[in-house]
Amino acid sequence: MIVKRDEKEILVSQSKEIGTVPSWIGEDIPIPFEIATEVGKLRRLASAETKIKNYPCDKKTLNKFLQQIDNQKRQGFVVPGDKTITIDIEDKAVVINACFGTRVNETLGRLISALLAQSLGESVGINSDAYRINLELPGRFPVDRIKDILLQTKPESLEYLLQTILRNSTYIRWQLIHVARKFGAISKDFDYKSVGVRKLFTLFENTLIFDEALDKLIWERMDIENTQQVLKKIQDGEIDIHIQRLSPIALAGFETMRGLMVPQRADRSILMALKKRLDDAAITLVCTNCNHTWNTIVRRADAKLKCSHCGAIKIAVLHRYNRNLAKLLTKKERTNEENREVRRLHKNASLVLTYGKIALLALMGRGIGPDTAARILGRYNRIELEKSEELQIKFLRDILKAELNYARTRGFWENT
Repeated sequence: MIVKRDEKEILVSQSKEIGTVPSWIGEDIPIPFEIATEVGKLRRLASAETKIKNYPCDKKTLNKFLQQIDNQKRQGFVVPGDKTITIDIEDKAVVINACFGTRVNETLGRLISALLAQSLGESVGINSDAYRINLELPGRFPVDRIKDILLQTKPESLEYLLQTILRNSTYIRWQLIHVARKFGAISKDFDYKSVGVRKLFTLFENTLIFDEALDKLIWERMDIENTQQVLKKIQDGEIDIHIQRLSPIALAGFETMRGLMVPQRADRSILMALKKRLDDAAITLVCTNCNHTWNTIVRRADAKLKCSHCGAIKIAVLHRYNRNLAKLLTKKERTNEENREVRRLHKNASLVLTYGKIALLALMGRGIGPDTAARILGRYNRIELEKSEELQIKFLRDILKAELNYARTRGFWENT
């Protein structure tokens, strides 16, 4: 804000207003998927010593390109191209050489860094361009984990998974402030520092404003369709993955890391937001003895559940939108799938009987059915878990990990 102006000086005061979210400011213009894959094809042809004829570039540029490929090969490194990804690693630095364009590599980078942060429990530095994804890890780790992510992430689950993991990124928080201003939810002169970005994040979660910020981030900065295509080709064996030491091509684009993903283990506020979501989940409780049902939310449920009609204590919990499953308990002729659901209801009730409200939290996790909940709950002693805040954090972390795994491997399709 300008306070005073004269012929020689302008006196200004600090502004509370922050600028608009940078859109490719300080970065190169986004390179499309098609152009980057064409460069990858040229690399592949040059690596195979196929003569490149009639390509629309000057001789000096072509020779420089061929020298880079020759230098890579002479030092014993695989050349990344349109059909080959190389994962170059040196100590804590990893460069994933991928010729897929700015937005696809941004998408892959966010996916990989978030899943690594979740499994390592530490922040993972990320920086990507059209031809590589740079990662800075907190320590040594099995590099095959990156390969596993690319091989195991189902393409059809990608968008849902990104929506899940971007909630843990500082990326979405800054976008959220600007979208909230456009919606008029906060004033233009609002100072976010007065309440903190994280509090705003919690305030707008599960709102249209949050959804708009998330959609804007995904569709402006990422490329879901082409990334799905890349994942499919990797999993079909059309694109190879090769692990090697840090190569000349990797070093050519190795820059200072930026854009830390929020680690699942380190960020307590994310776990507390998860706890609030689970506590506020709308549920239907079902007595497996007399089939009586009643509605509540998790945090209002009794510590020791008991049917008000018959006094039985074997109570199953269902998401409110799944409450019709309770009718299967009284159905005389059931299909094989319906019998399977009834068995799941009884297992659900057994978990609630054994673990009480803790089981309700686990079973309300996204994509967490009785089998997965049993695996999580089986790691804990109920009494110790109820007394120990440290164990409760670990328990929430396990739920978050299961939700993320569900998003990565199954999407919306089934609960286990």
